[in-house]
Amino acid sequence: MPGTHEMVLTRTVESGAEEWSCLSCDRRMLLRWPPRYEKVVLVPGDEDVTHVGGKGGVRVGAVETTPAPQPVAERDMRWLRDNGIDWNGASA
Repeated sequence: MPGTHEMVLTRTVESGAEEWSCLSCDRRMLLRWPPRYEKVVLVPGDEDVTHVGGKGGVRVGAVETTPAPQPVAERDMRWLRDNGIDWNGASA
């Protein structure tokens, strides 16, 4: 598992975008926040590590995702009910 490097806010450029830098691998990028989000990587640095950082009391780290549960279609619920299967507490 690759390591983690911390990005620090180094300056805000004239356009309003923020320049973030990694002190470990020299990665540099410009970030503009919504509603006009934009990310421009100036120097890629070590692309095999996770870069984290934050400002204003908020810190962003690695993100773990899981698929959202798929909703059960009405026809599936009907089939379950017709076949005597109790699903999510709905009596058959």
